[in-house]
Amino acid sequence: MIEGLKNVVGKLGRDRIYLGIDLTDEFSQISYCVAGEEPKTLSLVAGVDRLCIPTLLAKRYGESVWTYGEDAITMSDANEGFLVDRLLERARSGRAVEVESSDYDPGDLLALFLRKCLSRMTAVAPLEKVAAIVISVEEPDEQMVRILNQVVKTLRLKPERVFFQSHAESAYHYMLHQPMELHAQDVCVCNLTSAGLSVMMYAQNIQTRPHVMIMEELKYLEFLPEDFSAVRNPEVRKQKKDEQFRSILYTSLEGRRVSVVYLLGDGFEGDWCQESLRYICTGRRAFRGNNLFSKGACYSARERLEPSEAEKGIVFLGKDKLKANIGMKVMRSGTEAYMALLDAGRNWYDSIKECDLLLEREERLELIVTPLNGKNTRVIPVYLSSCPRRNRRAVRVHLELKMLSEVKAVVTVTDMGFGEFFAPSGQQWETEFRII
Repeated sequence: MIEGLKNVVGKLGRDRIYLGIDLTDEFSQISYCVAGEEPKTLSLVAGVDRLCIPTLLAKRYGESVWTYGEDAITMSDANEGFLVDRLLERARSGRAVEVESSDYDPGDLLALFLRKCLSRMTAVAPLEKVAAIVISVEEPDEQMVRILNQVVKTLRLKPERVFFQSHAESAYHYMLHQPMELHAQDVCVCNLTSAGLSVMMYAQNIQTRPHVMIMEELKYLEFLPEDFSAVRNPEVRKQKKDEQFRSILYTSLEGRRVSVVYLLGDGFEGDWCQESLRYICTGRRAFRGNNLFSKGACYSARERLEPSEAEKGIVFLGKDKLKANIGMKVMRSGTEAYMALLDAGRNWYDSIKECDLLLEREERLELIVTPLNGKNTRVIPVYLSSCPRRNRRAVRVHLELKMLSEVKAVVTVTDMGFGEFFAPSGQQWETEFRII
């Protein structure tokens, strides 16, 4: 796939565009870059930094007219249309959304929102110049990946140019493209939204080859943003909130060598966390913002086709990453050799391998699983019961290996026959197994 994409890149020329999309139920963003330049975040209004697009749709009453983002809020506030929110949550549920006595598929509504967001890009560059898109969501689990694949199909985007990744991985790509002193040690990312506080700690192990970046995440669902203007004694509330956050930071940072702390999300707006900032900035640096994930996704899109020195020799092992190498031993020119099938460090939902094999032994195959956590290598037998009996090396099979989750894989073996000598039997064998 990557080789095919590189050919596409050559045809697009040097003014090709890379897109990173941060997609949440509250706000969404689009960052973009051309080859050789740093990502920029698309603003809703020319000349003004209005970077967050409310993830909303609205349908004008009695008409087939849909709008999105802040325009959807305006239409709803004026009582001119029906507002549809929680687009990702609705897509996950799969339940039809009723709007003016008509049912709409929630996946189609999510696709409509993204189509309208992408239409903003025409003010910057034609979409035909887009070489790769990375869509970043909080949890790209199996269900969300299926939903996003359907959205890509609905939008008629070229699937080989669209990739999905977690917020955690987007932050990883962002930090590696910052000055070295900002990620020479551990890195902390705090994201405060209406869903609570997420604290992600990134640590790099330079003793391995390649280097491994590991992320650990703690969620504080009870720690929510506050509207200090709507409460009695707002200064007291600010002080207590600040104390709570400082306690969480102490638990996360104490005893670790941390270069920088990123504070993300609208929950950090205002001046309520002054003491926490003083604690952070004692021997560390702090940055506040809300477009880190979209910019990180944009860096990732470019890295897939134009690898840089910034990410060379480093593997990210977030929770949605494949944490083991999977391969098998084969005979090549009379010599036994190891053939890699799936490599650790890839997104589990992007991990698939297909190949054809001539069997030495008809009754079984053996896969070799080598975890990166130091545990022992395992051999996974794949039994081919009632496999056709033919001459030696006259049993040709097609092997497909793919991940079902970050820890579970399935291998499917199909009898392909042998040219004009033996017709395919139609037999198929499937084995599921855990990799760690």
